[in-house]
Amino acid sequence: MEISNVRSVKDKTENGTPIVQPGKETDKDIFLKMLVGQMTHQDPFNPQDPTQYITQLAQFSTLEQMMSMNDGLEYLATVNNGVLINSALSTSSALIGKEIELCVKGDKGEKVDYSGVLKSVSIKDGTVYLEVKLSDTGETKEFPYSSLVKVKDNTES
Repeated sequence: MEISNVRSVKDKTENGTPIVQPGKETDKDIFLKMLVGQMTHQDPFNPQDPTQYITQLAQFSTLEQMMSMNDGLEYLATVNNGVLINSALSTSSALIGKEIELCVKGDKGEKVDYSGVLKSVSIKDGTVYLEVKLSDTGETKEFPYSSLVKVKDNTES
């Protein structure tokens, strides 16, 4: 029980204000609490300059706008990712039955080339995968869509 008390003491100042650790998420509520705390605990005989409050309120407004913009950008990134996945799935689906060439990194970081006939496509964890029957071994292997290098022309021998 003492361990939890020690932890809570380290997470807050002696006045009970939460301490934000590096890398932890902060939000506008913390900013407002700090501003109210400053106003509540100021010396009545030596009040803070009102222009400082105006500056802090302007910073708060800017913070709110930036957070709103960040939410909008996250939404756009999610939509864009979905469009890219659908595009890759559509493109690769049209290649089923065709001979393709792929290039991936090997175990030691070297480039390894493969070729074979595309058998199917699938999505796993937001990534499009190609299932290819390899030309040289007849083995069926799965590759990420990003490893696709070339679609062979059917007229090549």
